[in-house]
Amino acid sequence: MIKKKTYIYKAFERFWHWSQALLIFFLALTGFEIHGSFNIFGFENVVRWHDIAAWAFIVLIVFAIFWHFVTGEWKQYIPTTKFIKAQIAYYISGIFKGAPHPTHKTIYNKFNPLQRMIYLGLKLLVIPVQVLTGLVYMFYIYPNNPVQLGGLNIVALIHTFGAFTLLAFVIVHVYLTTTGDTPLSSIKAMITGWEVIDTDEHEEHKLQMQKAVDESVAGYYRLDKKGIIVNVNEAWIKMYKYKDKDQILGKHYSSTRDPENIMEMDKLVNDVLKGESIRSKPVIRKCMDGSSAKHILSANPILEEGAVVGMEGFILDINESMEFNESIYNAVRNSGAGYYRLDEKGIIADVNEVWLQLYKYDSKDEVIGLPCSFLRIKEEVESFNQIFKKVLQGETLSGKITVRKCKDGTTAKHISSASPISIGNKIIGIEGFILDLSELEK
Repeated sequence: MIKKKTYIYKAFERFWHWSQALLIFFLALTGFEIHGSFNIFGFENVVRWHDIAAWAFIVLIVFAIFWHFVTGEWKQYIPTTKFIKAQIAYYISGIFKGAPHPTHKTIYNKFNPLQRMIYLGLKLLVIPVQVLTGLVYMFYIYPNNPVQLGGLNIVALIHTFGAFTLLAFVIVHVYLTTTGDTPLSSIKAMITGWEVIDTDEHEEHKLQMQKAVDESVAGYYRLDKKGIIVNVNEAWIKMYKYKDKDQILGKHYSSTRDPENIMEMDKLVNDVLKGESIRSKPVIRKCMDGSSAKHILSANPILEEGAVVGMEGFILDINESMEFNESIYNAVRNSGAGYYRLDEKGIIADVNEVWLQLYKYDSKDEVIGLPCSFLRIKEEVESFNQIFKKVLQGETLSGKITVRKCKDGTTAKHISSASPISIGNKIIGIEGFILDLSELEK
C-alpha cells in the first residue's frame, strides 16, 4: 500500500453534502423551536422558515437522485456484508489501539461496508419518512388541526423521532471525520475534493482498466464455455443496436450472426476455448434490427485455476465511410487489443502488456512519462495532435487507422479508439484501445 493524493469528491458531490448538512441543521433548529424548546424567530416566522427549508431540501434531494443515477455514483451505496464484522470491531476497539483500517477508500469505493448500510438506510428510510411526515403535517394536519402542532400527534412524533435520528447520525458522522490521518483531513477533503488515501496500485490498475472497458467506444464482450453471452459494455450494445444488456445477456453468440457466418464464428469460438488467442480478425455481425456491419474482433480464453471457462475480447467498428478498402480488410492479421491512457498534455500515463508488445517495448518504465507524439512517424504527428485536441474537447473516436513507430524503428498500422477521461466536468486526458493491422498484401 502507498499513500496517494486522489481527487475523490466531485464538485456537485461536495455542494450537495454541505447544502444538505446546512439544511438538516436549519430544519432541526426551526423544528425544535416549533415544538417549543426555545424561542429565536417567533412562532409564525419559524413555521414559514421551516417550510421554506423543507422545500429547498426536497429540491436538493431531487437533484441528488438525478446526479447519482446519471454518474453511476448510486453504486457506492450497494450494501455488502464483506468485512462488516471487521469494520464494527475497528470502530468499537481497533480505532483506539491504532489498528489498521480493515477497508481502504478508493474513487470507486468511497464507503466502508458499515457506511454503505447506514447511508442507504438514511436515503431509503429516514429521509423519505421525514419528507413524507413533513408534507402530511404541512398540507393536512397543521391546516386542519393547528392546536395539535405541539401535542402528541403520531405524525409529529414520527417526524420528531426522525429528527433525533438525523442529529444522532450527524454527531457520530462528525466524530468519525476526525479519525482520518489528521483530525481535519476528511473535512478538508470534502471542501477541496482531494484526499490522501491508501492505494493498492495493482487493484487500482484493475479498477481503472474495468472503468476504461465500461466507458470505452471499443466494444467488450464475454462468453461462457457454452457460448452464452454473460457480459457486454455500452459500446458493444450500441454497435449491435440493442437498447440494453437485458436484451442480449443469456443468449447464444449465434444470435449475433447470419446463418452464412455461423460456421466461421463456431470455429473461432472453438479455437479460443481450446486456448488459442484470436487477437484481430475481420468479421460480420448481425444487429438487432437485422442489418449487418463489419468490425475487427479480438478474442482470448478466460482461465480459472488453469482451465478455460470462457472467452472475452474487444471489437472496433469498421465504418464504411473510412478509407478502409477490401484489400486492407482482408489483410488484417493476429495482434493484440492494446490499452493506453494519456494525460491532458499527451504524456503516456498507462499502457497494458499487449500495447507494449505492439510497440515492441519490454516494460512500462520505458514509455510512461513520454509524449505520445514520440511514438508517431513525422508525417502522422500533426494528424495525431488534431485528434488529441478533439478528444480533449469531448469528442470520441472509433475506427481511426494510424501508423505507429515501434521501439526498433519499424512502423505498423493499427485501428484505434479514443475517449476523453473526466473528473467532474473537467477532461484530464484520453484513453482507448488499439487493434493491429497488417501491411497490404502484395
